[in-house]
Amino acid sequence: MKERIKELRKILGLTQQKFADRLGLKRQTIAAYEIGNIEPSESTLLLICKEFSVNKEWLLTGKGETFDIPEDEVAAVVSDLLEEDNPFYDLIVGIMKTYKKLDDKSKDALKNLSKELLDNLGKREDD
Repeated sequence: MKERIKELRKILGLTQQKFADRLGLKRQTIAAYEIGNIEPSESTLLLICKEFSVNKEWLLTGKGETFDIPEDEVAAVVSDLLEEDNPFYDLIVGIMKTYKKLDDKSKDALKNLSKELLDNLGKREDD
């Protein structure tokens, strides 16, 4: 977990002091988390997740997306993408129409390809 706390702080572009300030902790405490001298308490983990919209599963295990995207934010983005004057509208509708025409085997193949592409993009970001 120590690596993920440090990674999160760097993703956010925060110094240990600024990260600590946002959480109401001391800089030395953040440093101790990052080098693994101490583990954050459950309440601190929840605070980190809440303050920075972090996925708790990612913070604990490294699995999943780093950040939680609130459902209302997802809904707002989807709504924006589906506005007819948005350039992505025709692309999204085209993808939906094409997907609907596929047989089950082709849909499964497309899902597997998409998953592999996303996995590879994630690995590339880790480099």
